[in-house]
Amino acid sequence: MTYNYSGIILGKYDIGESDRIYTLYTLEMGKIRTVAKGVRKSQAKLAGHLENFTWSHISVAKSRGMGKITGAVAEEIFSGLRKNLDFISEVFYAAGILNKLAKEEEKDERIFILFLEYLKAMEDESESAENSVMAKLLTQGFIFNLFDCFGYKIEARVCVECGQPLSLKGNYFNSEKGGFLCPDCTLKLGKNIKANPNAIKIIRIFYHNSLKSLTKLKVSPSEINNLKIISREFFRWIA
Repeated sequence: MTYNYSGIILGKYDIGESDRIYTLYTLEMGKIRTVAKGVRKSQAKLAGHLENFTWSHISVAKSRGMGKITGAVAEEIFSGLRKNLDFISEVFYAAGILNKLAKEEEKDERIFILFLEYLKAMEDESESAENSVMAKLLTQGFIFNLFDCFGYKIEARVCVECGQPLSLKGNYFNSEKGGFLCPDCTLKLGKNIKANPNAIKIIRIFYHNSLKSLTKLKVSPSEINNLKIISREFFRWIA
């Protein structure tokens, strides 16, 4: 039986003399893995439609196992993104997190739409951004929203210990609690990460705005670094 998917290539690795296994995140089935036979041969026509982070329409013949790719047509290859090292490096990082969190064949249209929105935003900004700050901001926006899709939304409004609204300064992030602690509660719990006040505000913005709208924000490298430390530590805890 042949199955048709709208999918984004998350990764690939070679097997045998000319074959390759692909990992895709699809609209119809979530994460799947499948084989492309002979795709590494010089005359192979499918390879160009199956590059990392390409959005393609893919046909898979499957009776058992992971199936075999029989056709692929690229919808968007994001060529501008591939020319910017800072941006493509961030996409590899974000896709790695998605790949590790997603289980095979667990459909979630929100994740597919979010990932596609992220790639489109990164493509648009890759040709105009003067530095890597915007690439990192969009990536963090994607990652925090991805956590939310998997049921791990970070609480950034009130203290996760006492429930009181967070003050402007002196707050710390606690991975196990899934949010921020006020100065008083921070003294009670260890292994906390100091939070930049603006980083907390940015997280709130992440949850209430599209990724594209984040390009209007003015953020500093230190704020981006704080966001990345928080998301990385939280990912380690949930993964």
